[in-house]
Amino acid sequence: MKQVGAHALVSIITYLITIGISFRIVKSLRVDKFFRKGHTFEIQAFLLFLAIALGYLVAQFLLALIDQSIALKLLF
Repeated sequence: MKQVGAHALVSIITYLITIGISFRIVKSLRVDKFFRKGHTFEIQAFLLFLAIALGYLVAQFLLALIDQSIALKLLF
């Protein structure tokens, strides 16, 4: 049961870190060209959702890579 708790903790930390990194990266994009002038809330919401989606995908990849690496040792 401890392994499940440890995996959950690693997953949450990984999600938070990758979403944070993604948000810093996404903030540098110039997406204001695609929105009407003065619609700052929509731009901020779009950037937030884009960062969450990108961070989620990166975290899923990293967690799958970790899980498969752990399972690989069972081969030997």
